[in-house]
Amino acid sequence: MTDEYSASVRRMPAWLRLLKGGADLVGVLLFTTAFLGFIVQIFFRYVINRPILWTEEVTMIAFVWTVFWAAGFMVNLREHVSFDVVYELVSPQVKRAMAIFSMIVLIGCFVLLIPATWDYLEFLLRKRSPVLRFSMTWIYGCYLLFVVNFTIQAAWRLWRLFTPDWGKQI
Repeated sequence: MTDEYSASVRRMPAWLRLLKGGADLVGVLLFTTAFLGFIVQIFFRYVINRPILWTEEVTMIAFVWTVFWAAGFMVNLREHVSFDVVYELVSPQVKRAMAIFSMIVLIGCFVLLIPATWDYLEFLLRKRSPVLRFSMTWIYGCYLLFVVNFTIQAAWRLWRLFTPDWGKQI
């Protein structure tokens, strides 16, 4: 965790810090579930020599949720992997223009994804997981949460790029 990130979390209102802490806790619990499911699966398969099916499915579901939850709620938009070789060579004003352009493109693409994702999740209502019989909508619904939250984060960053303290956003 960077010092800049820690400082930004400390500047958050108390209710937002509480939400952030809750999101972090959910992410940790999801990862722990995936890890424990994996360990249980290894133990039953290789120690007891009696593999059980549900552990594989729980691990897969927890892993999918962990990835999209962490990307959407735990990792700051600016901390995601990016290709910034050219970005680092230009002036702050050009960085600002590039950031504005990329946020507009990102928001546009993700806004287009929302109804398509919703439509696909409705289609998945008819499908169930093979072992535990969970609705596939609930298994992959985390993607919609990711898309919506990522869009909100991008819109917030875009707005901040037009404020007097835009330098903190590049």
